[in-house]
Amino acid sequence: MKLNFKIDKNYLIINTLSCTGDYGFSSKKYQKDIIAFQNYAWNKSKKYYDFLAGRTVFSPELLAAKNLKSFTSKLHYELPNFLSTLKRSKEFKKIYLQTKKYSKFCDAQWKKNYTKTSKIIKELTGFNLNQTFNIYITHPSQKHGKNLGNNEIGWGHSENWPNYITVYLWHEILHSYFTISNLSHAIIELITDEELRKKLNKIKYPPFVGHQYLTEIKKKILPLWKKYLKSSNKDIDKFQKQTKSLLKSHNQSPTPTT
Repeated sequence: MKLNFKIDKNYLIINTLSCTGDYGFSSKKYQKDIIAFQNYAWNKSKKYYDFLAGRTVFSPELLAAKNLKSFTSKLHYELPNFLSTLKRSKEFKKIYLQTKKYSKFCDAQWKKNYTKTSKIIKELTGFNLNQTFNIYITHPSQKHGKNLGNNEIGWGHSENWPNYITVYLWHEILHSYFTISNLSHAIIELITDEELRKKLNKIKYPPFVGHQYLTEIKKKILPLWKKYLKSSNKDIDKFQKQTKSLLKSHNQSPTPTT
């Protein structure tokens, strides 16, 4: 498997502007720099800040044919100008340099751990790990981890514990191998957030890390997971079917997340 670590300036800008408030930050380091850039962008154009941050309100008035045509027409040439202005700012240049340093750190940690972790993941899943992924790095002081589809992943987060980046890159990668549901997400967490973290950092679980809304599912399927880990012929598809049946007996619906 090959990972290409990249920084797309437009994607970095959008993510940096979107992650606001306490929940958006993974650490307080560089928080002042991020807020300074957000304030700069806000002062340049509240309209296009809201648009990039996904906060534009498409009211019935805006959606009227005449107004929508005017909005999209202006968007076509004003938005690239707005982005260009942001890229030239000293505030963004600071964000970019911090992200560039973090990207090198991510690349180095991944390469250091790859031989060991790929062996673990293959043993646990049986998957053929021969794909190539583009990893679009965002600022390390903001929370971002998302499988974007088409073998593209957006990633940025502080290193909360050793090998955090490696564990959660594998987490996002495995979303490309599983269907979307609460159950499959819980299984991904057992593989990466729990078992891979255990083997890398020599810890025990539970307690669990990861999404709190998946904790109950992980608790229910943990006995089956422990049995699966001891088996010599691991079949992850068969394990999913077994856990699905178990959850049905517990009236726990493995429905897709939104």
